[in-house]
Amino acid sequence: MLTLPILLAACTTDIVGEYSSHQAYYVMDFQYAHTTSYLYGALKSVNSFCMISVYSVSSNSSGSPYKLTATMYGATTQEEVVTEAGLTRPTRQLGLNNGLIVGRSSFQNGELYVFDRQCPNCFNAYHYTNYAVNFKDANNVECANCHRTYGLLNGGVVVAGDSGEKLFRYRASYNGTYFKVTNPQ
Repeated sequence: MLTLPILLAACTTDIVGEYSSHQAYYVMDFQYAHTTSYLYGALKSVNSFCMISVYSVSSNSSGSPYKLTATMYGATTQEEVVTEAGLTRPTRQLGLNNGLIVGRSSFQNGELYVFDRQCPNCFNAYHYTNYAVNFKDANNVECANCHRTYGLLNGGVVVAGDSGEKLFRYRASYNGTYFKVTNPQ
């Protein structure tokens, strides 16, 4: 009779463990244009992923502009200046390595995935955030340090190389206008 509580606890752990406990926060309001960006394209279609990072442009001007860089496999990096006018909180934390991977998977009914660009296995082994994953092809990313390849369509699991942890995943939503990453909630 003791096995039932243990099994129920294991199921609860799997559901809770789907998302990383690391802090991430980002909001993009597409009503102020940016509808030609790679990020917008990745949010609107399936099996199309992009990597985003942000950098401050100037701390002196009002509106706190920053540069959004977005990269898709096989395409040149896209840069645009974005102002944070109208946002409720002008804070950005794009994961552990100032980078997120954003897209939807047709294998998961178009589910929105937002992963950290930091290799989770190198982070756990070395406790440094300088091991970013990069596109290997359109639907896989690879760490240059440990040489693991992670599948973006199947939840970020290791698909090649040594076994290990899957990519850190963050809670996110997109309603057609606002893209929000708020992790943990």
